[in-house]
Amino acid sequence: MKADLCSKVSKISFYITMAVSLVVIALFFAVGFGNTETINNNDMRAPQFTDALLYWIYALTAIAVVLVLVFGLISFGKNFKDSPVGALKGLLGVLLLIALFGVAYALASPDPIYVNGKQLATSDGTPIAASSYILTDVLIYVQYALFAVCALATLFGLTNFSRPVKK
Repeated sequence: MKADLCSKVSKISFYITMAVSLVVIALFFAVGFGNTETINNNDMRAPQFTDALLYWIYALTAIAVVLVLVFGLISFGKNFKDSPVGALKGLLGVLLLIALFGVAYALASPDPIYVNGKQLATSDGTPIAASSYILTDVLIYVQYALFAVCALATLFGLTNFSRPVKK
């Protein structure tokens, strides 16, 4: 009963995620370049739904990170009673995720971005804070790393690799 409920919730959340992703991607590619913004006296054109696509990607990344942390800590709490060493091994994924954010933060740059020789600013001309550049860099680096891990895991899974079962 419990496994059946988990399976149903998993399928429903998968279908909802895929539907929203397909709609956002379709809007991004199908709707033209209607947004014209003047930034630092330069007219720039972008797809109308660039912001929606970026927000959706950030939301998916945040959901993945939160789920890894929450379920990793729940698993640690449940397994710590039976096997403290096994629980610490299970906590390795959470620690690796925290380390990934630390490395991404160390690589992030607070340097401003220049477009056409002028410093990038908001639409009203105020300069963007260095913390925003750092946050953006961290999120981009984490997304690149998580994408690489997912691609490698997919390739590893496609090889039909199986470990021998210990008896």
